[in-house]
Amino acid sequence: MLRSLLFLGVIGCSERAEPVVPAAPLACSDAGGHSDVASVVAAAVAFRSTLTDEQRAKLDLPFTREVATMWSNLPVGLVPRRGVRLGDLDGAQTKRARALIAAATSSCGRKLVNELRLADDLIAPLDRDPQMHMDWGAGNYFIAFLGAPSASAPWELQFGGHHISLNLTFNGHLPSATPMFFGAEPVKFTTPDGKAHAPMQRQSMAMGALANALAVHPDAHLSGTFTDVVKGVVIIREEGKPPSGGYDTGYPFAWDTTDRGMLVGKLAPDEQKLVREAIESYASLPGDALSYPLIATYEMALGETYVGVAGGNDLAKSGMYVRIDGPRIWMEFIVQDGVAFPDIPHYHALWRDKLADYGGELK
Repeated sequence: MLRSLLFLGVIGCSERAEPVVPAAPLACSDAGGHSDVASVVAAAVAFRSTLTDEQRAKLDLPFTREVATMWSNLPVGLVPRRGVRLGDLDGAQTKRARALIAAATSSCGRKLVNELRLADDLIAPLDRDPQMHMDWGAGNYFIAFLGAPSASAPWELQFGGHHISLNLTFNGHLPSATPMFFGAEPVKFTTPDGKAHAPMQRQSMAMGALANALAVHPDAHLSGTFTDVVKGVVIIREEGKPPSGGYDTGYPFAWDTTDRGMLVGKLAPDEQKLVREAIESYASLPGDALSYPLIATYEMALGETYVGVAGGNDLAKSGMYVRIDGPRIWMEFIVQDGVAFPDIPHYHALWRDKLADYGGELK
């Protein structure tokens, strides 16, 4: 188990265009990977070289719409995953897998993945209900290559398990780090070594601050109530049965032109800053080769971007929901009822790009 808990220990895209460099470095750039295609391909090839033929057969998948859109945030006991299971890797393979994820994510992204797996090990002993059969645990996360890792041809690195799905596309029509789902239960915990963890602290604080700002603006209030993110995979719920499903019917993205909240341009400057901080808290999870152009694109369109809130502004209350909805950007955050700890709410978050999901490559 120790090896699985230390999977992402401290280690130190392409639109075929000039790289976008922000005025100031992102908070997550320090000691993180850059997600530049050359580094990720090198790490992917090195990882693949350590695998057996049987493992490579599981790793290598076609980059098709049918395969790419099969992902989920549910535990693997409810929705099985494709690819190579981390818990089945030996020491050398684990080291290469760790290096691959590190190359593709920022320091914040790597930390998020590591802490979500730690949280899953924490709740694994609570999986006692034979009807649910969650299969929580740090070993139940999977890596898959959709298409062959290449410096020029489109391909996708898929990493996922309970509460996380990374779909990073390289050499696509547009820089792409989406769809990206992440959630956390519990939202705060302490490991046996005495270290405190809060996997989604940056995102929850940023979205919570935005919710507080929007609460005083009637135009920002969305109608209805929310129980989950609304543009994730389809989850099938039948009475008396555990939830199931893992098909991204949200691609290609379609959305309403009404009930979107209020335009960012109508917010005060300090409130607009909160929107930018919330965007960066999500978009800086991949390395900066993906983050920089995406953040720049989203910020250029802030004048046409809407923000909305529903269910109050209390991070400890289920139903609190915040959304950023622009010409391309779609970011959601919701506080949900607990599952492993029914009396303690937990978080779900989703980031999509209306044009660049899967690199804009799926037909």
